[in-house]
Amino acid sequence: MPLGYVVLSLVLIGIGLGLVITPASNMIMNSVSRSRQGMISSLTSLERFAPLTIGIAVYNLIFFEGVIRIPASQDIAKTAPTVMKVPVLSAGFDLAFFGSLVIGLVILVLTFITHEEIHPDNRDRPAGEEIPSGML
Repeated sequence: MPLGYVVLSLVLIGIGLGLVITPASNMIMNSVSRSRQGMISSLTSLERFAPLTIGIAVYNLIFFEGVIRIPASQDIAKTAPTVMKVPVLSAGFDLAFFGSLVIGLVILVLTFITHEEIHPDNRDRPAGEEIPSGML
């Protein structure tokens, strides 16, 4: 796989996350009353960083399941991980990224069916007062 493809993929992921996180934070913060925005801001940060931590463990599990189970049927997984062949590692990555694709598609569908609700406290803001956007 060429390095340019990997770099382009990572750049697109970064741009996509940048375009999604700020509007999502604004939507969340505008949907609650002003008195609860501090608590909601901390919960927003928790829901953003907890899956990152858990995701590392889950994707490692999926990767190793792919490395062990898929090539085992082809009799090529009888060596140590340091000398494994490319198809073995590719099987693990394919399974992990396919899981990411499915989760991403579910999230995409959910974004099209959600709508923004603005709490009455946030509708009556004086002109020029900035709407809090949560912790970024």
